[in-house]
Amino acid sequence: MAFAKKGTLLIVSGPKHDPERKHLHVVCNDPDDDGNVALVSICSVTGTNHDTTCILQEHEHAFLKHESFVLYARAKIVSESSLANGVAAKLMVIHDDMNGQTFLRVLKGACRSPLTPRKVKKYLGCAELEAE
Repeated sequence: MAFAKKGTLLIVSGPKHDPERKHLHVVCNDPDDDGNVALVSICSVTGTNHDTTCILQEHEHAFLKHESFVLYARAKIVSESSLANGVAAKLMVIHDDMNGQTFLRVLKGACRSPLTPRKVKKYLGCAELEAE
């Protein structure tokens, strides 16, 4: 099972009142030499307190039903094996890839958002870090 950039997964990560709810996650890069990828989560816009770096409309991915945003604050680096284990355990479901244009917005937003963890920005090779 391969996980590559533009790929998406539905991962059980619901709120406390609905723990089985799955959120859409986007794989930001092809696996590195160690088999790791960066992953970002997509959440529905429910109010005004959210990262506005990358807003997605429902037509931008088959899973989206509402205006959504990329939750860069929870971006993380994960191993392909942990994703494969999650799929095998039915905690994750592979979904349709992001289209290229939407994916580029999501990826560029990871570097632009002030909420993306520094470790993830460095891992993705964000230009802001290279300039420092």
